[in-house]
Amino acid sequence: MTFTAPSSGASCTFPGGTTETDTTNSSGVATSSACTANSTAGAFTVMAATSGASSPADFSLTSVAVVTSANFVFYASGEDNGGGTGVNYYAIVGALTIDSNGNVLGGEEDYNDAFGITSPNEPTPDAIAAGGTLVLDPTTGLGTLTITSSNTNTGVSGLQTFAVQVVNPGHALITQFDGSAASSGSIDLQSATGITGGNFSFAMSGVDSGYNSWDFGGVFAPSTGAGIVDINDGGSVSVGNSFTSNSGTPDAFGRNVVSVSNPAINLATYTVGPEVMRMIDVDASDAAVGSAYGQGTGTFDNTSLTAGVFAEIGQWSMTYATAGQFATDTAGNITSGLADDNELDNGIQSFGNDISGSTYDLVSSGVNGYGSMTLANNNSISLLGVYMVDPALNINDPNNTVADMGGALIVDLSSSGVTPGGMGVITPQSDTTSTDFSGNYAAGFQDFNYFESVASCGDCEFDMVGPFTMASGGALSTASIGADDSDPLGTISGVESTGDTYGSTPLPVAAGYFTMLGSNGTPNPLNATIDGLSGSFDADIFQASATMLYWINVDATDTSVFLGTLQAQSSVAKARAAHGRTTRIQPQKKTTKTTFGAKLR
Repeated sequence: MTFTAPSSGASCTFPGGTTETDTTNSSGVATSSACTANSTAGAFTVMAATSGASSPADFSLTSVAVVTSANFVFYASGEDNGGGTGVNYYAIVGALTIDSNGNVLGGEEDYNDAFGITSPNEPTPDAIAAGGTLVLDPTTGLGTLTITSSNTNTGVSGLQTFAVQVVNPGHALITQFDGSAASSGSIDLQSATGITGGNFSFAMSGVDSGYNSWDFGGVFAPSTGAGIVDINDGGSVSVGNSFTSNSGTPDAFGRNVVSVSNPAINLATYTVGPEVMRMIDVDASDAAVGSAYGQGTGTFDNTSLTAGVFAEIGQWSMTYATAGQFATDTAGNITSGLADDNELDNGIQSFGNDISGSTYDLVSSGVNGYGSMTLANNNSISLLGVYMVDPALNINDPNNTVADMGGALIVDLSSSGVTPGGMGVITPQSDTTSTDFSGNYAAGFQDFNYFESVASCGDCEFDMVGPFTMASGGALSTASIGADDSDPLGTISGVESTGDTYGSTPLPVAAGYFTMLGSNGTPNPLNATIDGLSGSFDADIFQASATMLYWINVDATDTSVFLGTLQAQSSVAKARAAHGRTTRIQPQKKTTKTTFGAKLR
């Protein structure tokens, strides 16, 4: 007896596919194994037939979508048009509920540019109304998220649109995509609305009351509110400062209001999971955004850093980026490493810098997981604050529990005064085999640019998210549907453009290090077509693992600086995208299994 399910549309599959042949028992009954419904809703028929039967037996079935919902936390920072007052820094953090059909059911957010578009009712957040949508391409996971805020000064009269590139069911890269701003950030599944005990690391960056870049980071204990913080305010650096914080009670979206003594600011925090928070400064005269991560229950010392990739960007009054890799002797010395440095405003750009001889210190302060790294031969960026995180956490993808775990948050503490405002991460380096960099990736970067002659403002920003494929032969390119570029400030085209392409053949020149340059013997820069305009970027890639890479722009003409990530898309994400309808990051439909029995007559 052969059971046959439809080969397309609503259907189900047996262990061997859409058909299965079973033998009748002594009573003439053939029973199939379980047939599992696919992800397409609708009615369908499974037919049972044999050459000895006068007519087939038909089983009429219907798969019904079960609509579920989940909360997601999102954050981004970049540049907006200041409500027509000029280009300003801005930050946004929020949480929203999305159902499995991609409908936004509500939420809340805090928005701050420290120049008039701060959420008007602080400490009450802006409300996100029901009615927005998340729509993703079924093949690549690239799409758009729309939300409507009660703060009509944001987006387009409160309507905010984000380009979204899915990495996996619980994590995606985003950039604002509505013509009002350019930014980079992420959206992540919320697994808890409250945090656990223990110590946390944190790092934030933004603009102070004088609209100068600043950053600050350190460690603290939520149970007592006490901690230690390093501050770089416009190039004025102070380290080892004590501070206190007073916290309220999280609401249903995991939002909490926190008052901090040093620097004297008020924060709104949104819980992503028990050990992860997104944070935004909500004061009207200054702004900053960042994250806090639990440190777990272990003890950190100099053996906690063995090999890693660091990446840091400064995005306001001093635009720069640096990225590099290192290996240590686990005793405070960096024994080998190289780094790229692109200081756009300082006119300094170099790549492949030998940073062996650098040092780090995670022990002398006596504060667990609080330390520093001194970089040799990396131009102005010479001192980083280092704040270790739980080795069981993934900094870039908080819901990922299987890859790229541990590392540290970092802020720039260089005393030269020329690189204030930088913030980034250290990711442990676990795989430098160049051929392991292969397959489908979600890509994004934040770029400050003098790229084309149409550029009308210094250090204006455009941002990109999109699907990328690294072929087994080493060619990096967009997938069939190209990237989304957000450029409302006119650095290149002045519009939001879709279907843009990027392509190169990255050249491995050292373990974990690829170059895409138009000079120095490497004939394959990162070629781009953005809203029909062609250009190229000199860029390099640092490989922390096969699933986590960082890329940095190192244009020799000092016209552009970007920093971003290449994050491997999981097989779950690809399967989810294959549903062929409005897809979602999470949750899933209910899976039904059916066993059929047919009697031979």
